[in-house]
Amino acid sequence: MATIQIKNLGPIKDTGLINLTDVLLVIGRQSSGKSTFMKVLCFCRWIEKKIMTSFDNTIHAYTHNKRFTRDLKQFHRIDEMYFKEDTEIIYDGDVVTISLTGVDQNAKINRKQEAWEDRYNSKLSYIPAERNLVSAIQNINDTYKAKERDSIFNFIQEWYEAKDTYGSDNKLTLSLTDDFKYYSDNGLDYVVLPNGKPITSFYASSGVQSIMPIDVMTDYVMGVVGKVVKFSMSDLMNRLMESLDTDVRNEIVHGAHEVTEEELAPIREKMKYQSAQLFIEEPEQNLYPDAQRKLVQNLIRHLKAVKSIGKHRSMVVLTTHSPYVLSTLNVLMADAAAVEKKPGDERLKDVVDESTLLPTDAFSAYFINKDGVFEDIKDMEIPMLSGIDLDSVSDWVDEHVGRINEILYAE
Repeated sequence: MATIQIKNLGPIKDTGLINLTDVLLVIGRQSSGKSTFMKVLCFCRWIEKKIMTSFDNTIHAYTHNKRFTRDLKQFHRIDEMYFKEDTEIIYDGDVVTISLTGVDQNAKINRKQEAWEDRYNSKLSYIPAERNLVSAIQNINDTYKAKERDSIFNFIQEWYEAKDTYGSDNKLTLSLTDDFKYYSDNGLDYVVLPNGKPITSFYASSGVQSIMPIDVMTDYVMGVVGKVVKFSMSDLMNRLMESLDTDVRNEIVHGAHEVTEEELAPIREKMKYQSAQLFIEEPEQNLYPDAQRKLVQNLIRHLKAVKSIGKHRSMVVLTTHSPYVLSTLNVLMADAAAVEKKPGDERLKDVVDESTLLPTDAFSAYFINKDGVFEDIKDMEIPMLSGIDLDSVSDWVDEHVGRINEILYAE
Protein backbone atom coordinates (compact mmCIF):
# COMPACT_ATOMS: atom_id res chain seq x y z
CA MET A 1 0.00 0.00 0.00
CA ALA A 2 1.23 3.49 -0.85
CA THR A 3 2.17 5.79 2.04
CA ILE A 4 3.04 9.41 2.72
CA GLN A 5 4.64 11.30 5.59
CA ILE A 6 4.97 15.07 5.90
CA LYS A 7 6.99 16.92 8.53
CA ASN A 8 7.31 20.62 9.37
CA LEU A 9 5.33 22.02 6.46
CA GLY A 10 3.25 25.05 7.41
CA PRO A 11 1.01 24.13 10.35
CA ILE A 12 1.86 20.42 9.99
CA LYS A 13 4.42 19.18 12.50
CA ASP A 14 4.29 15.47 11.67
CA THR A 15 1.66 13.35 9.94
CA GLY A 16 3.33 10.09 10.88
CA LEU A 17 3.23 7.36 8.24
CA ILE A 18 -0.17 7.58 6.52
CA ASN A 19 -1.44 4.53 4.64
CA LEU A 20 -3.38 5.52 1.53
CA THR A 21 -6.57 3.56 2.08
CA ASP A 22 -9.64 3.61 -0.17
CA VAL A 23 -11.32 6.19 2.07
CA LEU A 24 -9.10 8.65 3.94
CA LEU A 25 -10.61 11.28 6.24
CA VAL A 26 -8.76 14.19 7.86
CA ILE A 27 -10.37 16.40 10.52
CA GLY A 28 -9.02 19.33 12.48
CA ARG A 29 -9.53 22.95 13.42
CA GLN A 30 -9.34 25.79 10.92
CA SER A 31 -5.82 26.35 9.58
CA SER A 32 -4.59 23.11 11.17
CA GLY A 33 -3.17 21.74 7.92
CA LYS A 34 -5.99 19.60 6.52
CA SER A 35 -5.95 21.16 3.06
CA THR A 36 -2.16 21.42 3.05
CA PHE A 37 -1.90 17.68 3.63
CA MET A 38 -4.43 16.86 0.93
CA LYS A 39 -2.81 19.21 -1.58
CA VAL A 40 0.64 17.66 -1.11
CA LEU A 41 -0.81 14.14 -1.33
CA CYS A 42 -2.76 14.97 -4.49
CA PHE A 43 0.32 16.56 -6.05
CA CYS A 44 2.46 13.49 -5.33
CA ARG A 45 -0.22 11.19 -6.77
CA TRP A 46 -0.45 13.43 -9.85
CA ILE A 47 3.33 13.42 -10.34
CA GLU A 48 3.32 9.64 -10.12
CA LYS A 49 0.47 9.42 -12.65
CA LYS A 50 2.34 11.78 -14.99
CA ILE A 51 5.47 9.66 -14.74
CA MET A 52 3.49 6.48 -15.42
CA THR A 53 1.78 7.87 -18.52
CA SER A 54 4.22 10.39 -20.00
CA PHE A 55 6.77 9.63 -22.65
CA ASP A 56 9.14 12.48 -21.96
CA ASN A 57 11.67 12.59 -19.15
CA THR A 58 9.24 13.62 -16.43
CA ILE A 59 11.45 12.42 -13.60
CA HIS A 60 14.32 14.59 -14.80
CA ALA A 61 12.02 17.60 -15.16
CA TYR A 62 10.73 17.36 -11.58
CA THR A 63 14.11 16.69 -9.97
CA HIS A 64 15.87 19.73 -11.41
CA ASN A 65 15.54 23.51 -11.17
CA LYS A 66 13.39 23.16 -8.03
CA ARG A 67 10.40 22.46 -10.24
CA PHE A 68 8.69 20.10 -7.78
CA THR A 69 8.34 22.73 -5.05
CA ARG A 70 7.78 25.54 -7.53
CA ASP A 71 4.84 23.77 -9.19
CA LEU A 72 3.45 22.56 -5.87
CA LYS A 73 3.41 26.09 -4.44
CA GLN A 74 2.04 27.68 -7.60
CA PHE A 75 -0.65 25.12 -8.47
CA HIS A 76 -2.00 24.58 -4.95
CA ARG A 77 -1.27 28.11 -3.71
CA ILE A 78 0.91 27.00 -0.82
CA ASP A 79 2.72 29.85 0.92
CA GLU A 80 6.48 30.12 0.40
CA MET A 81 6.88 30.50 4.16
CA TYR A 82 5.45 27.01 4.77
CA PHE A 83 8.75 25.45 3.71
CA LYS A 84 11.53 25.32 6.30
CA GLU A 85 14.99 23.80 6.60
CA ASP A 86 13.52 20.76 8.37
CA THR A 87 10.56 20.30 6.01
CA GLU A 88 10.19 16.72 4.75
CA ILE A 89 7.88 15.08 2.24
CA ILE A 90 8.31 11.33 1.93
CA TYR A 91 6.00 9.61 -0.56
CA ASP A 92 6.20 5.88 -1.24
CA GLY A 93 3.84 5.28 -4.13
CA ASP A 94 2.79 2.39 -6.30
CA VAL A 95 5.65 2.69 -8.79
CA VAL A 96 7.75 5.67 -7.65
CA THR A 97 9.15 7.19 -4.49
CA ILE A 98 9.36 10.96 -3.95
CA SER A 99 11.33 12.71 -1.23
CA LEU A 100 11.93 16.37 -0.50
CA THR A 101 13.92 17.92 2.34
CA GLY A 102 14.47 21.58 3.14
CA VAL A 103 13.60 24.86 1.45
CA ASP A 104 15.60 25.30 -1.73
CA GLN A 105 16.27 21.68 -2.57
CA ASN A 106 15.30 19.54 -5.53
CA ALA A 107 13.01 16.57 -5.01
CA LYS A 108 14.38 13.07 -5.43
CA ILE A 109 12.20 10.76 -7.51
CA ASN A 110 12.99 7.12 -8.17
CA ARG A 111 11.22 4.36 -10.02
CA LYS A 112 10.43 1.14 -8.21
CA GLN A 113 11.95 -1.24 -10.70
CA GLU A 114 10.00 -4.25 -9.44
CA ALA A 115 6.69 -2.41 -9.93
CA TRP A 116 7.47 -0.39 -13.06
CA GLU A 117 5.95 -2.89 -15.50
CA ASP A 118 2.69 -2.65 -13.56
CA ARG A 119 2.31 1.08 -14.11
CA TYR A 120 -1.16 2.29 -14.99
CA ASN A 121 -3.27 5.33 -15.79
CA SER A 122 -5.46 7.01 -13.18
CA LYS A 123 -8.01 9.83 -13.30
CA LEU A 124 -7.48 12.43 -10.56
CA SER A 125 -9.59 15.39 -9.53
CA TYR A 126 -9.04 17.92 -6.76
CA ILE A 127 -12.37 19.49 -5.78
CA PRO A 128 -11.59 22.68 -3.83
CA ALA A 129 -13.66 24.50 -1.24
CA GLU A 130 -14.23 27.18 -3.90
CA ARG A 131 -16.15 24.71 -6.10
CA ASN A 132 -19.36 26.75 -5.73
CA LEU A 133 -17.90 29.23 -8.20
CA VAL A 134 -18.91 27.00 -11.13
CA SER A 135 -22.49 26.91 -9.84
CA ALA A 136 -22.92 30.51 -8.76
CA ILE A 137 -21.16 32.38 -11.57
CA GLN A 138 -22.36 31.93 -15.12
CA ASN A 139 -19.62 31.33 -17.71
CA ILE A 140 -16.99 31.20 -14.99
CA ASN A 141 -14.41 29.97 -17.51
CA ASP A 142 -14.58 33.37 -19.20
CA THR A 143 -14.39 35.44 -16.01
CA TYR A 144 -11.92 33.64 -13.73
CA LYS A 145 -8.44 34.88 -14.48
CA ALA A 146 -5.23 33.55 -12.97
CA LYS A 147 -1.69 34.61 -13.74
CA GLU A 148 -0.66 30.96 -13.62
CA ARG A 149 -2.59 27.72 -13.75
CA ASP A 150 -3.73 26.93 -10.21
CA SER A 151 -6.05 24.34 -8.67
CA ILE A 152 -9.14 26.55 -9.03
CA PHE A 153 -8.46 27.28 -12.69
CA ASN A 154 -7.78 23.57 -13.25
CA PHE A 155 -11.02 22.58 -11.53
CA ILE A 156 -12.98 25.00 -13.72
CA GLN A 157 -11.45 23.40 -16.82
CA GLU A 158 -12.27 19.91 -15.51
CA TRP A 159 -15.81 21.07 -14.79
CA TYR A 160 -16.35 22.13 -18.38
CA GLU A 161 -14.95 18.80 -19.54
CA ALA A 162 -17.31 16.88 -17.25
CA LYS A 163 -20.55 18.86 -17.59
CA ASP A 164 -20.96 18.16 -21.31
CA THR A 165 -21.61 14.51 -20.41
CA TYR A 166 -24.99 15.44 -18.93
CA GLY A 167 -27.50 16.78 -21.43
CA SER A 168 -31.27 17.14 -21.16
CA ASP A 169 -31.62 13.50 -22.25
CA ASN A 170 -29.00 12.29 -19.75
CA LYS A 171 -29.79 14.07 -16.49
CA LEU A 172 -27.83 13.25 -13.34
CA THR A 173 -29.76 12.72 -10.11
CA LEU A 174 -28.22 14.74 -7.30
CA SER A 175 -27.67 13.10 -3.93
CA LEU A 176 -29.86 15.66 -2.13
CA THR A 177 -32.98 13.67 -3.01
CA ASP A 178 -34.20 11.69 -5.98
CA ASP A 179 -36.16 14.75 -7.06
CA PHE A 180 -33.25 17.08 -7.91
CA LYS A 181 -31.54 16.50 -11.24
CA TYR A 182 -28.72 18.22 -13.13
CA TYR A 183 -28.06 18.78 -16.82
CA SER A 184 -26.11 21.14 -19.06
CA ASP A 185 -27.44 22.88 -22.15
CA ASN A 186 -25.67 25.41 -24.37
CA GLY A 187 -23.02 26.02 -21.75
CA LEU A 188 -25.47 26.71 -18.93
CA ASP A 189 -26.03 24.49 -15.89
CA TYR A 190 -29.59 23.56 -14.98
CA VAL A 191 -31.13 22.00 -11.90
CA VAL A 192 -34.53 20.36 -12.25
CA LEU A 193 -36.54 21.02 -9.07
CA PRO A 194 -38.90 18.47 -7.45
CA ASN A 195 -41.83 20.18 -9.22
CA GLY A 196 -40.19 19.42 -12.57
CA LYS A 197 -39.22 23.02 -13.29
CA PRO A 198 -35.63 23.58 -14.49
CA ILE A 199 -33.72 26.62 -13.25
CA THR A 200 -30.14 27.66 -13.90
CA SER A 201 -27.74 26.85 -11.08
CA PHE A 202 -27.20 30.59 -10.70
CA TYR A 203 -30.65 30.77 -9.02
CA ALA A 204 -30.35 27.52 -7.05
CA SER A 205 -29.96 27.36 -3.28
CA SER A 206 -26.48 27.42 -1.74
CA GLY A 207 -26.83 23.74 -0.83
CA VAL A 208 -27.60 22.76 -4.42
CA GLN A 209 -24.75 24.95 -5.67
CA SER A 210 -22.38 23.19 -3.29
CA ILE A 211 -23.42 19.60 -3.89
CA MET A 212 -23.84 19.85 -7.66
CA PRO A 213 -20.12 20.08 -8.54
CA ILE A 214 -19.25 17.17 -6.22
CA ASP A 215 -21.97 14.90 -7.61
CA VAL A 216 -21.17 15.73 -11.23
CA MET A 217 -17.39 15.37 -10.82
CA THR A 218 -17.77 12.14 -8.83
CA ASP A 219 -19.99 10.53 -11.44
CA TYR A 220 -17.79 11.72 -14.30
CA VAL A 221 -14.38 10.88 -12.81
CA MET A 222 -15.46 7.48 -11.55
CA GLY A 223 -17.29 6.86 -14.81
CA VAL A 224 -14.20 7.04 -17.03
CA VAL A 225 -12.47 4.11 -15.31
CA GLY A 226 -12.09 1.25 -17.74
CA LYS A 227 -12.45 3.52 -20.76
CA VAL A 228 -9.86 4.30 -23.42
CA VAL A 229 -8.08 7.63 -23.12
CA LYS A 230 -7.52 9.83 -26.16
CA PHE A 231 -3.80 9.76 -26.97
CA SER A 232 -1.99 11.04 -30.02
CA MET A 233 -0.40 8.55 -32.39
CA SER A 234 3.04 9.84 -31.41
CA ASP A 235 2.31 9.11 -27.75
CA LEU A 236 1.17 5.59 -28.58
CA MET A 237 4.25 5.05 -30.73
CA ASN A 238 6.53 6.26 -27.95
CA ARG A 239 4.96 3.83 -25.48
CA LEU A 240 5.20 1.00 -28.04
CA MET A 241 8.86 1.76 -28.74
CA GLU A 242 9.52 1.69 -25.02
CA SER A 243 8.24 -1.90 -24.88
CA LEU A 244 10.21 -3.28 -27.85
CA ASP A 245 13.72 -4.65 -28.01
CA THR A 246 16.49 -2.66 -29.72
CA ASP A 247 16.45 -4.54 -33.03
CA VAL A 248 12.72 -4.02 -33.62
CA ARG A 249 12.97 -0.34 -32.62
CA ASN A 250 15.74 0.16 -35.17
CA GLU A 251 13.65 -1.52 -37.87
CA ILE A 252 10.77 0.86 -37.15
CA VAL A 253 13.04 3.91 -37.12
CA HIS A 254 14.59 2.96 -40.47
CA GLY A 255 11.28 2.04 -42.09
CA ALA A 256 11.95 -1.68 -42.25
CA HIS A 257 9.00 -2.47 -40.02
CA GLU A 258 5.53 -0.94 -40.29
CA VAL A 259 3.61 -0.81 -37.04
CA THR A 260 0.18 -2.46 -37.20
CA GLU A 261 -2.99 -1.72 -35.26
CA GLU A 262 -2.64 -5.16 -33.66
CA GLU A 263 0.66 -4.02 -32.14
CA LEU A 264 -0.88 -0.78 -30.88
CA ALA A 265 -3.98 -2.43 -29.41
CA PRO A 266 -2.25 -3.66 -26.21
CA ILE A 267 -0.84 -0.15 -25.70
CA ARG A 268 -4.31 1.39 -26.01
CA GLU A 269 -5.58 -1.15 -23.49
CA LYS A 270 -2.76 -0.30 -21.11
CA MET A 271 -3.63 3.39 -21.29
CA LYS A 272 -7.21 2.90 -20.12
CA TYR A 273 -7.99 4.57 -16.82
CA GLN A 274 -7.55 1.84 -14.20
CA SER A 275 -8.45 3.87 -11.13
CA ALA A 276 -10.00 7.15 -9.98
CA GLN A 277 -8.89 9.43 -7.18
CA LEU A 278 -10.99 12.22 -5.68
CA PHE A 279 -9.69 14.83 -3.25
CA ILE A 280 -12.57 16.84 -1.78
CA GLU A 281 -12.36 19.78 0.61
CA GLU A 282 -15.17 20.03 3.16
CA PRO A 283 -17.97 18.24 1.30
CA GLU A 284 -20.46 19.34 3.97
CA GLN A 285 -20.50 23.00 2.90
CA ASN A 286 -24.04 24.50 3.03
CA LEU A 287 -25.66 21.08 3.42
CA TYR A 288 -28.34 19.91 5.84
CA PRO A 289 -27.15 16.90 7.92
CA ASP A 290 -29.25 14.39 5.97
CA ALA A 291 -27.90 15.76 2.70
CA GLN A 292 -24.37 15.29 4.04
CA ARG A 293 -25.21 11.65 4.76
CA LYS A 294 -26.57 11.08 1.27
CA LEU A 295 -23.56 12.76 -0.31
CA VAL A 296 -21.09 10.55 1.58
CA GLN A 297 -23.10 7.45 0.71
CA ASN A 298 -23.09 8.50 -2.94
CA LEU A 299 -19.30 8.93 -2.88
CA ILE A 300 -18.78 5.48 -1.36
CA ARG A 301 -21.32 3.92 -3.74
CA HIS A 302 -19.38 5.22 -6.74
CA LEU A 303 -16.10 4.11 -5.19
CA LYS A 304 -17.47 0.61 -4.59
CA ALA A 305 -18.72 0.37 -8.17
CA VAL A 306 -15.45 1.50 -9.74
CA LYS A 307 -13.38 -0.94 -7.68
CA SER A 308 -14.94 -3.79 -9.62
CA ILE A 309 -13.89 -2.19 -12.93
CA GLY A 310 -10.44 -0.74 -12.34
CA LYS A 311 -7.40 -2.94 -11.83
CA HIS A 312 -5.75 -0.56 -9.36
CA ARG A 313 -6.73 1.20 -6.15
CA SER A 314 -9.25 4.00 -6.40
CA MET A 315 -9.58 6.34 -3.46
CA VAL A 316 -11.55 9.22 -1.94
CA VAL A 317 -9.77 11.68 0.36
CA LEU A 318 -11.91 14.07 2.43
CA THR A 319 -11.28 16.92 4.83
CA THR A 320 -14.14 17.87 7.11
CA HIS A 321 -15.40 19.71 10.19
CA SER A 322 -18.67 17.79 10.15
CA PRO A 323 -19.66 15.17 12.74
CA TYR A 324 -22.29 13.96 10.26
CA VAL A 325 -19.68 13.05 7.65
CA LEU A 326 -17.78 11.16 10.34
CA SER A 327 -20.92 9.46 11.65
CA THR A 328 -21.94 8.30 8.18
CA LEU A 329 -18.55 6.68 7.67
CA ASN A 330 -18.93 5.05 11.09
CA VAL A 331 -22.24 3.50 10.02
CA LEU A 332 -20.61 2.16 6.85
CA MET A 333 -17.78 0.72 8.94
CA ALA A 334 -20.34 -0.89 11.26
CA ASP A 335 -21.98 -2.48 8.22
CA ALA A 336 -18.62 -3.85 7.13
CA ALA A 337 -17.77 -5.18 10.59
CA ALA A 338 -21.13 -6.95 10.87
CA VAL A 339 -20.73 -8.64 7.48
CA GLU A 340 -17.15 -9.65 8.28
CA LYS A 341 -18.13 -11.14 11.65
CA LYS A 342 -21.39 -12.78 10.55
CA PRO A 343 -21.15 -13.21 6.77
CA GLY A 344 -24.03 -15.67 6.55
CA ASP A 345 -26.53 -13.87 8.76
CA GLU A 346 -29.68 -13.37 6.68
CA ARG A 347 -30.85 -10.50 8.93
CA LEU A 348 -28.09 -8.28 7.54
CA LYS A 349 -29.68 -8.30 4.09
CA ASP A 350 -32.43 -6.01 5.39
CA VAL A 351 -29.99 -3.62 7.05
CA VAL A 352 -26.78 -3.43 5.04
CA ASP A 353 -26.69 -1.66 1.67
CA GLU A 354 -24.45 -3.79 -0.55
CA SER A 355 -23.80 -0.85 -2.87
CA THR A 356 -21.87 1.01 -0.13
CA LEU A 357 -20.24 -2.02 1.49
CA LEU A 358 -16.45 -1.79 1.73
CA PRO A 359 -14.17 -3.77 4.08
CA THR A 360 -13.31 -2.20 7.44
CA ASP A 361 -9.66 -1.84 6.42
CA ALA A 362 -10.73 0.40 3.51
CA PHE A 363 -11.27 3.27 5.96
CA SER A 364 -8.78 5.45 7.83
CA ALA A 365 -9.12 8.77 9.65
CA TYR A 366 -6.84 11.26 11.38
CA PHE A 367 -7.26 14.23 13.68
CA ILE A 368 -4.71 17.06 13.57
CA ASN A 369 -4.07 18.18 17.13
CA LYS A 370 -3.12 21.68 18.28
CA ASP A 371 0.59 20.84 17.87
CA GLY A 372 0.17 19.93 14.20
CA VAL A 373 0.59 16.21 14.83
CA PHE A 374 -1.73 13.69 13.16
CA GLU A 375 -3.52 11.30 15.50
CA ASP A 376 -5.01 8.05 14.20
CA ILE A 377 -8.65 8.07 15.35
CA LYS A 378 -9.65 4.67 14.00
CA ASP A 379 -10.42 2.05 16.64
CA MET A 380 -10.26 -1.37 14.99
CA GLU A 381 -11.70 -3.20 18.00
CA ILE A 382 -15.11 -1.58 17.68
CA PRO A 383 -14.46 -0.56 14.76
CA MET A 384 -15.18 3.17 14.76
CA LEU A 385 -13.72 6.55 13.95
CA SER A 386 -13.56 8.66 17.08
CA GLY A 387 -15.48 11.93 16.95
CA ILE A 388 -14.52 13.19 20.40
CA ASP A 389 -12.31 15.99 19.09
CA LEU A 390 -14.80 16.94 16.39
CA ASP A 391 -17.79 17.19 18.72
CA SER A 392 -16.16 19.02 21.64
CA VAL A 393 -18.85 21.71 21.38
CA SER A 394 -21.34 19.21 22.82
CA ASP A 395 -19.20 18.90 25.95
CA TRP A 396 -19.14 22.69 26.27
CA VAL A 397 -22.94 22.86 25.84
CA ASP A 398 -23.52 20.17 28.49
CA GLU A 399 -21.18 21.83 30.95
CA HIS A 400 -22.52 25.35 30.39
CA VAL A 401 -26.20 24.37 30.50
CA GLY A 402 -25.51 22.30 33.61
CA ARG A 403 -24.09 25.32 35.40
CA ILE A 404 -27.03 27.48 34.31
CA ASN A 405 -29.50 24.83 35.50
CA GLU A 406 -27.77 24.74 38.89
CA ILE A 407 -28.33 28.47 39.23
CA LEU A 408 -31.94 28.31 38.05
CA TYR A 409 -33.19 25.20 39.79
CA ALA A 410 -30.87 24.48 42.72
CA GLU A 411 -32.68 24.70 46.03
